[in-house]
Amino acid sequence: MFERRTHFRNRWSCLFLSLALSLAFSLIFYAFNTPLGPSIGSDNAIYLTMGTALADGYAPYTEIFDHKGPALFLLQWLPQALSGGYSTLAVFIQEVLVLTLCLWVLAAIAGELDAPAWIVQLVYLAPTCSLVGGGNLTEEYTNLPTLFGLYTALRVFGHEDFPRSKRLLADAALMGACVALAFLVRANNVLPLACVCLVLALGLLLGRRFAVFGRCAMGFLLGFVGICLPVALWLMHENALGAAFYGAIVHNMMYAQTGGGSRLSMLLASGYGHMALLMAALACLGAWALWKKRRAFLFAAAMVAGAAGGGLAAFISHKFYDHYLMLGAPLAALGTAALLTVLEGRRAKAVLCASAAVCCAWLCLKGVQTDAWRLAEREGLDTFTQNAQTLMAHVPEEERDRFMAYRVEPKWYVAAEALPCMRFYFLQEILAQADPAVMDEIVATFESEPPLWLVIYYNRAFDPPYDARVEEIMRTRYAFVDAAGEYQLLRLIQP
Repeated sequence: MFERRTHFRNRWSCLFLSLALSLAFSLIFYAFNTPLGPSIGSDNAIYLTMGTALADGYAPYTEIFDHKGPALFLLQWLPQALSGGYSTLAVFIQEVLVLTLCLWVLAAIAGELDAPAWIVQLVYLAPTCSLVGGGNLTEEYTNLPTLFGLYTALRVFGHEDFPRSKRLLADAALMGACVALAFLVRANNVLPLACVCLVLALGLLLGRRFAVFGRCAMGFLLGFVGICLPVALWLMHENALGAAFYGAIVHNMMYAQTGGGSRLSMLLASGYGHMALLMAALACLGAWALWKKRRAFLFAAAMVAGAAGGGLAAFISHKFYDHYLMLGAPLAALGTAALLTVLEGRRAKAVLCASAAVCCAWLCLKGVQTDAWRLAEREGLDTFTQNAQTLMAHVPEEERDRFMAYRVEPKWYVAAEALPCMRFYFLQEILAQADPAVMDEIVATFESEPPLWLVIYYNRAFDPPYDARVEEIMRTRYAFVDAAGEYQLLRLIQP
């Protein structure tokens, strides 16, 4: 009884410590939504608009579009539905809860490997602070099911005499649910965990563990379907299942191939590639340590495959945004935990002290830089918001359902507290660069159901440039109303 009560106390004290770390980290590094003064950002603004539109009754994909998975739509809808719309505080609370759970699972992973939880959590937070880019991004949310999946796989397969579980079917179902959740946030984000599962499955088949494989496969399928089926039914209810497949799969893959950066050059000659290699190296070193300590060859091989999957997820696109690298952080933290288990005596203490010093110094340095960046962004945001609201004041309340901001920063909608009347509501030519059919639809909408009010940039060159058809429509069918900053408000001449 004493042991159970002690375990309970340790478990909850670890949760509260995780919450404290999460809150401190989030206040500084989730700069787009922090209560200290959010700077909004670009992707975050897209998601704030998406969530507010869904809370206002818009249908996903068909009335408000993004090339992410349906789970992200739900994650953006929830805080806005609870808060009334365009709430950065509601998103911040959601982010804190997600990060707290991530750190809690990391503590459980450390406990499974008899490693100090606090250093594993620091190793996770240190690279993440450089990659999170202001927060509220798909990789941030994907890492939670990835960590749950890794912890489950570690408990079951992280020993020589695997599988070590009395509830193998339930564990496999949890793995399937985690893979489904990662996939539904964004399809390519599932690669690290999917590679882990694939190697584990192949290992069971090659080892002729057919009975274990059958139970794992059945449980995995039940978990996967248990998550995907309700989401599919929701999309069918919204008449958006086909549009969701196009957006989350087809357009997502098309978008990944735009841009011309060389993958090999980025891998070998940039900080982006060096960070990817560092996290993959930590995962691989941890796999070696786990094999040496526990002879858990299959799980060690799965860790190496997961590291490769994280690298593939970071390099599948030619755009190389830093936040893509966040997908490698769970395996890097797991690798660190495993690596610490083979160190003993003074060497272990020295490594722990050095690691803690490096992580804390890095977090402090990046924290100061991030806060300075946030404050600089805030200065421009105040002027931007004033300009947006000045122009939006011309639009009567009864006509705001026919408003559109075309090819301006996505944060325009947030600043003006407006919603778009077209489903392609941000960076239209960028989306059309991936799929020209997007621009055909936009032109057709301008012809059949044109926005009554339109906000655009003026005197600004774009790459890619305005589509000539859209430019002609704006020039001939819209009249100038007012200008503020770099933006002008137009109104349809003949509604």
